[in-house]
Amino acid sequence: MKSWLRLSLILLLVAAVFSYWWHSASEDSTSIYTERELIPDFIAEQLTRTVYNEDGQLSELVQAERMEHFEWLGFTQLEKPVFTLLDRAHNLSWQASSVSAVLYPNDKLILDGEVLLQNLAPDDLIDRVQTSYLEMSLPSELITTDEEVMIFGIGFTIHGLGMRASLNEQSIFMQQHLRTDYQND
Repeated sequence: MKSWLRLSLILLLVAAVFSYWWHSASEDSTSIYTERELIPDFIAEQLTRTVYNEDGQLSELVQAERMEHFEWLGFTQLEKPVFTLLDRAHNLSWQASSVSAVLYPNDKLILDGEVLLQNLAPDDLIDRVQTSYLEMSLPSELITTDEEVMIFGIGFTIHGLGMRASLNEQSIFMQQHLRTDYQND
């Protein structure tokens, strides 16, 4: 009976060690898999991406100091990006820049840190828009933010919180107007 008890204890001990080893190995593989998710599939430095439409006209221009693409996570991360946006007649219209950006496959763009929208068309009413965070749908060029916004124009600066804008329709809606400063030039 003592040998049967001894054998049972040894088998129990072996099972416990095996179970511990199996659990430990699965945690290691999970952490390795998680770490692999955080490694970009590819990296580009001093990126310039120029896309032309079927008529040979410029349709998209993106520049960035660094780009990291994460296929499995479904996004591309950019450092110091500059997106040149075109109007429907394929004329340069706006340039969006920031400290960092994330681009998703559905062409949703999130700009973060020192966001600047610069109007490239001369003599328009609005010259530039500044904020700290901005979301943009590239195909529709719809822009939204809930952060503080400053809109600079010819002879005025508008301060507000939150903005909805359409670059295609050339319309801006400020969610909360704080003040407008006028300058005599």
